[in-house]
Formats: sequence, C-alpha cells, structure tokens
Amino acid sequence: MNEFINIFPVLSFRETIIKKGKNSFVWDKSGKKYLDLNSGQFCSVFGHSDDGLKKIFKKILLTIQHTSTNTLSEPVIYASKNIASIIPEMRPRTIFLATGSEAMECCLRYAKHLKEKPGILSFDKGYHGLTHGAAAYSMSRDKIRPKINFSYKIDLPNWKKTAEPHKKVYEKNLIKFKKIITSKKKKIAAVLIEPIISGGGFYFPPKKFLVEIYKICKKNDIFLIFDECQTGFGRLGEWFYAQKLGIVPDFIVAGKATGLGFPVACVIANGKTIKNKKFVMEHFSSHQNEPFAGELVNYLISRIKKNKLLKRNKKIGNKILNKLIAISKSYPEVMNARGIGLMLAFDISEKIDARKFGDEFCKDAMKFGLMLQHCNLGKTIRLLPNYAIDENEIDFFIDKLKKVLNYRRNKKVRKLS
Repeated sequence: MNEFINIFPVLSFRETIIKKGKNSFVWDKSGKKYLDLNSGQFCSVFGHSDDGLKKIFKKILLTIQHTSTNTLSEPVIYASKNIASIIPEMRPRTIFLATGSEAMECCLRYAKHLKEKPGILSFDKGYHGLTHGAAAYSMSRDKIRPKINFSYKIDLPNWKKTAEPHKKVYEKNLIKFKKIITSKKKKIAAVLIEPIISGGGFYFPPKKFLVEIYKICKKNDIFLIFDECQTGFGRLGEWFYAQKLGIVPDFIVAGKATGLGFPVACVIANGKTIKNKKFVMEHFSSHQNEPFAGELVNYLISRIKKNKLLKRNKKIGNKILNKLIAISKSYPEVMNARGIGLMLAFDISEKIDARKFGDEFCKDAMKFGLMLQHCNLGKTIRLLPNYAIDENEIDFFIDKLKKVLNYRRNKKVRKLS
C-alpha cells in the first residue's frame, strides 16, 4: 500500500490501519471493530485506553518523567520495594529498562561479568529478543551474523501438553543437559530459560525437568536466568512462573506487562546469590530507572493486588481453554488446545508452507473482527488477552472463531469445485 512507502519494511504489515482502542477492542480508520486477543503485543494487560492509566500519566506529566542515568527518583525506589514484596524469596535488586531485549542484554552482560565466563546454554526453541546477543541464544541463533561464540543449546521435545510427559522423555533430555554442563562447565556462565516456550511453538517443559535444571545449575555454580517477559507479572495466575515451579532463579528478566503498553522492562537479580555492592562494570542507558517506569510498575502491582487478578487470570484462562477444547471436537482444524492462565494456544496446520497458512488464517480472522497472531512458523495461533477480558468478550471470540473456521471450510470447497 502507498501509505506504507516511508515505513521501513521489516515485516509484512497488515493493510488495516488502527486508529483507537478501548478495553479489549480496537478500531481501524474505517470504524471497523476488532477483538484484540493479544493485548497489543502482549503488553496492554489492562486493555486499551485504561482509565486508571490516564490518571497515572497525568501524575507523571505533573511531576517528573525522566532523569539522568545516575539519578534515582521516588517512583523507582517504591517500584523496587513493590517488586520485593511480590517475590521476597529472591531478596531482589531491580533495574528498570526500556524493552525485554535490552533487559536481556543487560542480564547476560552481568552474568558473564560476574562469573568471568563467556558461555550461555539455552533451549533451541526459546526466544529472548532480536538484539544481537539475545538472538544468539534464541531459536534464530543459526542466522545471526557474525556468530557469537560459546552459544550452547539443548533441544526440547515436542511438549505441547501441560501434563507431565513420560518419565523417560525428560530423563533423556536431562542426560543431554548434564553432558553439556559437564563438558563446558568452565565456559558456561548461565543457563537461560524461557519456562514456557512461546514463539517457538507454545511448549510446556514439565516442572520436574525445570526443577532438575535448577538443581544442576546450583550444584555447578552456574547462574539460572528465567526469561519471564511473557509469563511475568501475573499472566499465569502467579506473579512469576518461577514461583509456581518452586524455583528461585539468579535473574528474572521481565517485560511486556511491566509497562502496560509502554516501553518498560526490568532485570530482577537474586540478592542472595548476587552480592549487593557496586559492580566494577557499570551500565548506562538513556531510559534506565525512569520515574515513569516506576509509576507504571507501581500501578501494575497495586491493581493486580486490589482486583485479585492473579486468581481471576487462572479462572478466566480455564474458561477460554475449555471452550477451545470444545471447539476442537467439532472442528478438527483446531488441534492441541493448551494453556496456563491467560497464555493459550492451538495448532492449525502441519503443512510444509505453514507460515503462509498462518498468515491467511489471521487475515481471514480479521474479516470477522478478530485480531490473532501466529507463531511456530505459522503452525500455532497464540492468545495472550488482557487481564480484564470478560465473559461476553470470550463468547464473542468463540462465536467469531467458529465463523472463521466455517468460512475457511467453504473457501476450501469452492477452490476444489
């Protein structure tokens, strides 16, 4: 489209131009309404144009929104205390940054610095960002140029169910994991884990597997980093997924929900395993420990507590999952419905040209007023709705999804005839 001529073509942009949003819906410039099932890019977790957020920004604009890198403000100090209140087992020390990728780079930088080792071991299907270092330990690592040395990976099986897999499955993978740790121990500073593999296909590594990895890291004096950019701050019905697993990592990297739709992320360091003293290596960023970031985090935590959203996210997520499972019984195109809390997915294709199939599915969904995203190279549709999504909106989604599936069936019949 000519409207996009000055936009850097990093993606195949949809033709729809979004003009406004309210709660779970957005409207394009023609006035058509869409249910946003991914809260923007998983960030606007209180929905669009949240009334409480408007008040927070008025406060920010009337006080202070930006300070120099080596100057702290009250909102940032209070935000760090609030984070300490929701994950006290870490005795946390927090730095607030702008994006998940930036926070990941900061975390990796310090993990290597503190251990004085260059290596990172991560899952083959994990996604940790698109900056050079973060991408070098993600599923796109083989495409990174120049390649980063000391990037090690452990392959994950196809864990698409939340139920514990057969014991032999994770024992086999633990043997592989231990073998890498044993042979590369002198090089590995940290193990980097996305505890629910999102972009790589919505895989659910079992609790026993992740707990064993935690124990192996502790035994071998290797940092454990949990990438909770998507899972953190309540989406799964816990403040952090590590808490559900009974794991206390050395670092948690959080993003997405952290800024409520604005660029805020953070690194939470374990005060028990990382000494609370000034590091020899310093970290500078133009948007580091911003007062506005502190205000947003304080509002996020306060509202989740006040509205009991952790409990609600579990309950609403189960309702969506049950409805998806029910649909799959009538529409075999919907496969492997799965999820925890408000992080859900289903598969739609096992075809070779799955990316094209996924693009077409999402475009057809927009015709019926649904904004969806695919991942796993087009094979999987993922849903990360906002924390305020209600039952009427869920019914709207299910009704429209059925219409999309019927439309695609009819379109296929027309092609064959």
